[in-house]
This record gives sequence, structure tokens and C-alpha cells, in this order.
Amino acid sequence: MPAAKTEKENQPSGRQSGRRAKRSEETRERIFRAALDLFAQRGFNATTIEAITAAADVGKGTFFNYFENKESVLLEYRELQMERVADFVAANRESDRSLAPLLLQLALTLTMEQEKSPGLIQSLMTAVFGSETVRRRMAEAMEGNIQQLSTVMARRQQSGEIRSDLDAFSIAQSFQRIIFGTMITWSLNPVDPLEENLKKSIQVFVDGARSK
Repeated sequence: MPAAKTEKENQPSGRQSGRRAKRSEETRERIFRAALDLFAQRGFNATTIEAITAAADVGKGTFFNYFENKESVLLEYRELQMERVADFVAANRESDRSLAPLLLQLALTLTMEQEKSPGLIQSLMTAVFGSETVRRRMAEAMEGNIQQLSTVMARRQQSGEIRSDLDAFSIAQSFQRIIFGTMITWSLNPVDPLEENLKKSIQVFVDGARSK
């Protein structure tokens, strides 16, 4: 008589596979978040892979199952930001909300990690200027984000809300530069909340972009 199957063996293989995938994703996210927290606290160069694995409670080998090095953690962050922009554009391309609060919503979504600590912004800059690969990949991400945002700006141009003497890409590019610059300057002297700085910068942008 064949031996009785264990409860695990009786489970459909798809369910087992789904659980493994979920555990794997949870581990990856734990490592990712631990790394970002340490980058914010200690700085990029001072954060070791050993410190990341200790904070995430995983072995060093587990880290390398998901990330090639510290820089690849930041490239994961790049992917997250690109997804956030894509989701925002998909949800708001046809929105009739006023432009200033709409763009503030996007800015706050893109800076939710940075707002917790100016150190993360400084770590991002350290990695960007210290690695040609990171710099190039971040630049590619920014270009893609601008392309996405330009569809929102084009829609606002069509409705007459913002000026049409500039192309939509240039307007979207200006918006991203303003957000990026605001983050950098805030990280150097974070007296007021980042949200307040973003709100002021976005209002200046919208006033300048508004159709006369």
C-alpha cells in the first residue's frame, strides 16, 4: 500500500508555487526597505551589505539572490518611481482636477521615501555621481517619466489651461527639474516639511505654465 501523502504533498502545486512567490517577494521588499532606511541614516557609502542583511534579517547569500550590489537597490527604486509615474498618468490623463493639487499629489507620491529623511536624497546623489551605470539608468528613467508626464501636459494644453507656445515635453521636463531641485535644496536645510516646499515650487511652476 502506498504511503499516505503529507499535507504539503496534497496541496496543488500552483498553491505551493504561489506561496513561494509571495515569500520571495516579501523577502525582496524587506531587503529593499532595509537598504533604503540605512542609506537614509548612514549614507550610501557608509552602508555595507552586511548591515543591510542584518537589518533585513537575511543571510548575505539571500541578498545576492535578489540584488547584485548596493547600486542595484537604487535601480530597483528607479523602477518603483517609473511605475508610480505610469500609474499616475494612467489614472489622471483625462482628469479635470486643478493642475496644482494634481501635480502636488504626484510629487508627494514620488518623494514619500525622501520626505522621511533628507539623508536618502543625499545617498541617491552619491550613488548617481559615483557610478556611471546608476547615472545612465537614472537619466533614462527621468527621460521616460518626462515622456509619460508630457501626455498630461498636452491634455492641459488642449483644454487651454496651460500655455501652448512650448511643447508638452519641455513643460513636463521643467516640472521634473523643479521637483528635483526642490528635493536637493530641502535636503541641505530641511527646516520646513518637504511638502510645504513642494507646494510652493509647484505653484510657481503652474503660474508660469498657465495660459495667458
